[in-house]
Amino acid sequence: MKRMFIYVLLVLLATQSLVALGQVENQPDAITTITWWHPNSGLAGKAAEALVAEFNNTVGKEKNIQVQAVYQGKANDVLTKAKAIWQSSSTRDLPDLVQLDGAAVLDIRDTPNLIAMEDLAKADGFDLSQIMEAARLSITYKQKMIAMPFNSSTILLYYNKTAFDEAGITTAPRTLDDLASVASKLKVTDEKGKVTRYGFANVPTTYELMVWLGQQNGLSYLTDFENGHTGNPTKVLFHENGTMVNFLTKWKALYATGALENLTSDLNGAFASGRVAMIVASTSNLTTIHSMVGDRFEIGVAPFPMVDERATGGVNVGGGAIYALNNGSGNEKAAWEFVKFATSAQQQYTWHIATGYFPVNRDTYSLPEFEAHLKANQHYGVAIKQLLDSNPKLQGIWVPSAYQIYYAFQSGILKMLTENKSPEQTSRELEAEINSYFAEFLRMQQ
Repeated sequence: MKRMFIYVLLVLLATQSLVALGQVENQPDAITTITWWHPNSGLAGKAAEALVAEFNNTVGKEKNIQVQAVYQGKANDVLTKAKAIWQSSSTRDLPDLVQLDGAAVLDIRDTPNLIAMEDLAKADGFDLSQIMEAARLSITYKQKMIAMPFNSSTILLYYNKTAFDEAGITTAPRTLDDLASVASKLKVTDEKGKVTRYGFANVPTTYELMVWLGQQNGLSYLTDFENGHTGNPTKVLFHENGTMVNFLTKWKALYATGALENLTSDLNGAFASGRVAMIVASTSNLTTIHSMVGDRFEIGVAPFPMVDERATGGVNVGGGAIYALNNGSGNEKAAWEFVKFATSAQQQYTWHIATGYFPVNRDTYSLPEFEAHLKANQHYGVAIKQLLDSNPKLQGIWVPSAYQIYYAFQSGILKMLTENKSPEQTSRELEAEINSYFAEFLRMQQ
């Protein structure tokens, strides 16, 4: 009797265990939530929201992943907030993904919380050759792609085609000599001799000089260690290789025409109002500039003017990229699923249409809808052809004191023009100032 009682008890316990196990197996899988900090606002902000919604309702729904996009202010604000966390003792509040621009690379590339995007791609068997080479190299450090290029752009010449037609100009300037000639024809003054329309406006910063110096002789580096892509730069190269003097000589000749306005901000507004007939600006501004100009005049776009005929390197890729961070959640694979989705051929087409950033996925360019889009909107085709014709090794600079260097370029060039300094003296002074920033950074690293 006692033996029978024990047998029945064991059967009941086993039955209960099976029932409990079945309940666990029938529970839906837990949802993995990915946080993405980004700086996208305006048109890009709406496009980012649409991208996240599309992912959450398709791939995310299928794989139990939901992305939460969090706008954290401008790119520098995003870096400041993320950097404060990864430099603290607790990094569990880090987002899984963070979108930063090129100025942030020096801060994030060596942090132990960074998960190289190339590692996530390889773990998934993803072929990185799908990503355009120039875009991939733009975020490659010491031979490894550390982030995924996303909001990628390059630089273009925008011109007032109506003003061109009125002045009888049929061809956009190809070199800086051409630019000086065309700008002179576009300058307009009133009866008192006051300029009411400048031919061109700009005070070069790092953004433009990366191209104007880097494109010379096919490819020229601004600093050693390949502009900081293979190690910390110790010195600039633009003075000893002569690229800065060559550029400044052309720039001073442009200023001498009286058709150049030394404008440091709101160039889009000056162009849209008709005060300036030509500017250089990011391809990502294309949609915005069209919106600002409206029907006021016809817009033309052309490749970024070369310094001279020997400056054949083309343009570099600018913009930003998405980085994966280890915050202890173990969400890396889920984060990669979103990155893979966001840079897929179809999503890059949608992102391009909404924002003007060029697609980083090569397969986007063979989509029938993309080919039709370029036929109907030839301005976008100019930017893309320019990039495809460029040397993919022409890349931006990753340097310490990036903001000081940005303003050092502007200040140095303005002084050359207003104090009539020589290009040689200006180049040498810029070399000394920027090298001092590098030396201070390296001293702090010891």
